[in-house]
Order: sequence, then C-alpha cells, then structure tokens
Amino acid sequence: MLYYYIVIYYISKLIIMSQQIVTRNWALYNMAQTKEKLLFLRILNDAVDSMEIPYEYKGNGRPQIGLDDMLKCCVIKVFNNFSSRRTMAELQLAYALRYINQVPHFNSINNYMQKEELTPYLHQLYKIMALPLVDIENNFAVDATGFSTFTKKNWLEYRLEHKAYMDFKKLHIISGIRTNIITSAKVTVGKSADCPEFENLVKYTSENFRIREVCADAGYLSRKNCEVVAEVGGSPFILLRSNTRMQSIQKRRSGIAWKKMVLYYRENHELFLKHYHQRSNVESTFSMIKRKFLPYVRSKTDTAQNNEVLCKVVCHNASVLCNAMFEMDVNIEFDS
Repeated sequence: MLYYYIVIYYISKLIIMSQQIVTRNWALYNMAQTKEKLLFLRILNDAVDSMEIPYEYKGNGRPQIGLDDMLKCCVIKVFNNFSSRRTMAELQLAYALRYINQVPHFNSINNYMQKEELTPYLHQLYKIMALPLVDIENNFAVDATGFSTFTKKNWLEYRLEHKAYMDFKKLHIISGIRTNIITSAKVTVGKSADCPEFENLVKYTSENFRIREVCADAGYLSRKNCEVVAEVGGSPFILLRSNTRMQSIQKRRSGIAWKKMVLYYRENHELFLKHYHQRSNVESTFSMIKRKFLPYVRSKTDTAQNNEVLCKVVCHNASVLCNAMFEMDVNIEFDS
C-alpha cells in the first residue's frame, strides 16, 4: 500500500513539472540564431553611437581612429573568437556596412585593448544594451565565475611546481532570471571574495531596473546584503547555512530584512527554495558566455584582460537582445 502512494506522489510531481515547462518557439529561435551576426553588428553600432563618444585629436601627427570605432572593433574581435589578424575580414564587413569609418591595423586593436580609458565605456555599453529589457526583468541572481589567463608562469614552472594553479580573472555579475541579461558586472583578480561585490552589483542594477527579488548562494549570506536588497525595494533569497541564527544586531533596524528572510525560510521552506532555485539561471548565463565566447582570455596585460572579459559581457548582452527581438518581440532602440 505504501508503495502505491509513493508511485502516485511521484506521478503527480511529474505532471506538475510538465505543466510548468515552457516550450520554445523553435522557428523564432532559429531565425534569431541565423541572423545573429548581422543583428549583432547593428545593435553594437546603435548602442555605441548612442553614447556619443567625443573625438579627441590634438592636431599633432597622423589623426588617430576614433575611440567609438576602436570600441566597436575590440568587441567584434571578441565576438568572433579570432585573433586580431583573423578579425580583419569581419572588420571589412563592418566597414562595408558603414558601421565603422575605418579598418584599423590589427596591432591597433591590441593596443587599444590595453587602455584603461576603454574600461568605463565598456561598462556603460553593456548597461545600455540591457535597457530595452527594463519592463521584462524584475528578478535577478548574483554569482561569479573565472576566466583563464595563462600568463603568470611559463609551462616549465607549472610543470615543476606541484601546487601550481592557473591564474584567472573573476567576473562578478547580476543577471536577469528570465532573459539572462547582465545588468551589472565587475572584473577582479581570481582570488578575490564574492560577498563584498554583492552590494554594488545590486545598487547599480536598481538605478535602471525595478528589483523585486534577488537570489544568491550561501557565499553571499550576510545581514548587510539582505538589507541592501531591502533598501532597493526587493526581497532577498540567499541560501542559509546549517548554523544560521536569527539574532538581530543589538536591536538595530539593520536586522529586519535578515529576520524576515530567516523566518520565511523556516515557515515556508519549500516556497523559499522555489524562489532561491531561480539562481540556477545565472549559471546558465555563465554557460552561454563561455560556450559562445570562450572560457579564457587571449590578452597578456592586466588591463587588457579586464577589458576582454567586459567585451564578453557586451557580446553576451547583444546576443540576448537578438533573441529577445524575435522571441519576445522587443523593440531595440537606444536613446542618445
């Protein structure tokens, strides 16, 4: 008899899960994928042009290529996963479509990738690309991942040092749960902690998006992070540890969001986990980036590596917008 009830229970669970599965419109998805490269160039061009980057030329020597054109060239290089030399054909295509004003030398791309002045424009660029999805995304997830760099030691040193490990760059992001769009990101050294980056990621996202829920794993568990989410009008769903206690901090208001989350976890455990497990979507975001734009960086210097990782974020957001145009009928426009 017990076996019978167990079978009925699992059958009912499978029926509920099957009802929750959303089937994809494969015709629209296929159309988005086949047209992605040309749409990427158009989206990149419109987004960079909306930034209105000023052209600076002091009048001495040969005029340099505008920073807006070089920004497009650096992102195109990362999008195609080619070396600078093998990117020339793609840049000629962009020039023929009038998305760039001049095809630079391949060494110029590497030189510009090493410039610190490029970094704030890359941050601005991926945030601009996220704006068309403001009305769609309300729930977000936070996490971090690493990209290999292969630059600190040569192979002989790795081979002879028993405890050696590859150096890598760590990318901290907050992404939308529905579309996987990245709304805020930061690149740090591979050994940096995850928890301190939570606050800025959430606050920068709240500048453009209305945050309803933020979920994260136990690595981000702290009273401060719970309060940060509450301050921007959202609810935190951060996985609790086995030794988590609910005590407030000297009866200050800083423990209110923490206590609410712990109570919700204890009294509505299954419902809490249902909200928390939306966090798996951020892992899908990392998988999308690494499978399409490689899990490592080619650049050698620290600044160039940071910029290359940010270029991957820009490429990912452009790819998400391509799908959203077809599958969600999103109108892609960037206000200048």
